Amino acid sequence: MKPLKLLIDADFFFYRAASAAELELDYSQDLTVVVGNFSQGKKIVETEISQLCERFDTDDVLLTFTDQTNFRKCVDETYKGNRTKRKPAGYLKLKHWGMATWQSLMKPALEADDVCGILATNGSLENFVLISPDKDMEQIPCRLYNLKKEWTQTPEAAQKKLYQQTLEGDQCDGYRGCIGVGPKSAEKILAEIEPKDYWSAVVEAFLKAGQTEEDALRTIRLARILQADDWDSVMQKPILFKP
Repeated sequence: MKPLKLLIDADFFFYRAASAAELELDYSQDLTVVVGNFSQGKKIVETEISQLCERFDTDDVLLTFTDQTNFRKCVDETYKGNRTKRKPAGYLKLKHWGMATWQSLMKPALEADDVCGILATNGSLENFVLISPDKDMEQIPCRLYNLKKEWTQTPEAAQKKLYQQTLEGDQCDGYRGCIGVGPKSAEKILAEIEPKDYWSAVVEAFLKAGQTEEDALRTIRLARILQADDWDSVMQKPILFKP
């Protein structure tokens, strides 16, 4: 068996490092300049990746990053429209350094978690653990580490997670799901239903809430983390979910 590879959703780590390394310099009562301490940001990233390598006893690392464009904006132009805060000072410089330092991958119009999802399901990686604190990664059937616990997500649990997120929506990403449905009611809607009937149950819930099947379709396309079957490797573009 090949050595264990760490498949890392790098956006989280680099954004956090850049935020921690940001400084406000007050030059006068009316002038404050925000700068990024590149050396400090590098040190934070190096420490965190080193700790992950030590935990899993490997130095084989693959980082994934988010592209500047996002295909979900074509599904719904308001996607992540609630995220108006600027990137931390020095974030792009830190990202470019990371991509030059470690094996890294970024795909056109995809987020880092989509790249992780594709790599985790296309058979290119034999022995790996996907590392991300993002709950969306629970849609991917593989070995996962969310910085708190490690487990292997089954295909059944991964599929159910997708439909739960479609029902719930995601305030952090700026899209709503089925009106009036939260985590507990989403679990109740999908309880004791065969996976092949999840989509029908989701559509029924949307219709009961006064929404449409088109609303449900748009929401699942926003919620779904891409896997191998959702990516056209020749055209280098996503294949949108179709029920």
